[in-house]
Amino acid sequence: MTTIGEDRHQGPVVPEEIIEARRDDLLARAAGLPAAWVGLKPEWDTTVASVGTRLFLLMLTHPDGRALANVKLEPEDGVAVRASMSWVGPGYHQSKRHWVSIDLTSPDYEATTAGELVEDSYRLVLSLLTRRVREAVLLADSAGRPARPTWQWRTQ
Repeated sequence: MTTIGEDRHQGPVVPEEIIEARRDDLLARAAGLPAAWVGLKPEWDTTVASVGTRLFLLMLTHPDGRALANVKLEPEDGVAVRASMSWVGPGYHQSKRHWVSIDLTSPDYEATTAGELVEDSYRLVLSLLTRRVREAVLLADSAGRPARPTWQWRTQ
């Protein structure tokens, strides 16, 4: 089994298989939420999770090589989370006010808390859908129809 090593420039190094497991766990958690869709957003070439017309989780790679999971939070929650967790920072490539980045490469990463942040993001985004869209996606889910990337419904 690979252990966490040291990189003289960046501190502890988390093995790639652990990073992939963390990523897979968050995506599985997102996929298990009612009416959620998880898959590739081809125009961005990245894996995302959405509900209705809105994204609530994005998997990104920072230019420095860190694997990140971006989630949307209420602004005051984002400030509190960033202040209390060393492995959460401002949303990379997103609005810093509404999004935070979970660093999947951090040795301080907490799986349970990261999963809760994904669920918080889902609940926030679900609440932001119009009533009609929210009811439609939840009804389709309860009828057993598979979720699909409804953000593609928008005209381009």
